[in-house]
Amino acid sequence: MSLLHRLASLPTEPLVASIARNLCVVLNTRKGCGSVIESFGLGDYEAHPNTAEVVSALVEEIAALVRRYEPRLVSPEVRLLGREGTSRVCFALAGSLAGQVTVFHVVIHSDYRNVIVSLA
Repeated sequence: MSLLHRLASLPTEPLVASIARNLCVVLNTRKGCGSVIESFGLGDYEAHPNTAEVVSALVEEIAALVRRYEPRLVSPEVRLLGREGTSRVCFALAGSLAGQVTVFHVVIHSDYRNVIVSLA
């Protein structure tokens, strides 16, 4: 439950919504500038020179961040789904949640670098 939910005495947020919200925070943070924790957030993928290497690095980086900062989603696996329009790239993030496979869509805007996470 988020601090806001506790302070406002709001109803408990569904688990998948809580995970999606947390992943949005983690994946929208830029490594080295968005947190006092230097390894928090995305950013390593930008050092790669070509699209194939960028995609491969993103897949690995997203999975590593989920393992580290969202332990409720067990055994995360990330795969490229493809492009959405001209400026968005979509990934599937699958993992075990309470013993069931749960899949999220991770959509990254290639121009603005913002990330949207939603239940697939």
